[in-house]
Amino acid sequence: MTIPFTYLVKHIPTNRYYYGVKIKKGCHPYDLWTKYFTSSKKVKGLIRRYGKKSFVFEIRKTFKTPQEALNWENKVLRRMKVIHRDDFLNQSDNLRVNPVLLSKTRMGKGNPMYGKKMTKEHKEKIKNSLIKRYKKMEHHTKGRKHTPKFLKFLSKINKGKNNRMYGVKMSKESRKKMSIAKYKYYERMRKVA
Repeated sequence: MTIPFTYLVKHIPTNRYYYGVKIKKGCHPYDLWTKYFTSSKKVKGLIRRYGKKSFVFEIRKTFKTPQEALNWENKVLRRMKVIHRDDFLNQSDNLRVNPVLLSKTRMGKGNPMYGKKMTKEHKEKIKNSLIKRYKKMEHHTKGRKHTPKFLKFLSKINKGKNNRMYGVKMSKESRKKMSIAKYKYYERMRKVA
């Protein structure tokens, strides 16, 4: 039996919170902190660093359908303005819906920007606000160094057939494009930092 639910997790040492939702088929409130430890990379990073016992958690609400649960989570996150608060680990307050359905509803005239043209100034404002927003976000691995043992493990699981590029042959042109794109990305990151 599937019971979608929302939950609140608190990390005691840092006094920070994470509000989330679980909607996967077969999910149940009993899964929280037994089988399921949130989808947040930040929470998972804190678990690795401090352990599971450094958290307290509670089920906030149960729902009949996954969509009801998603809508409620979105409403709570937006109302509490979690992405602008330092005491919350949430990195997003966006409504999570089926991407296929979302793209269909936002095509053509369904798109709020349909028929509108943005000026260079407007595009620049959007770019600058996104840069400011991402500067405030703290990466879940910031200040953490991997042990040689863990680096060896990462190397092992990404070798051979486990590597997503295994068996893929790329032309010289593709490799050059990737190299240029990577260089541009790191240049942008240096400017932001």
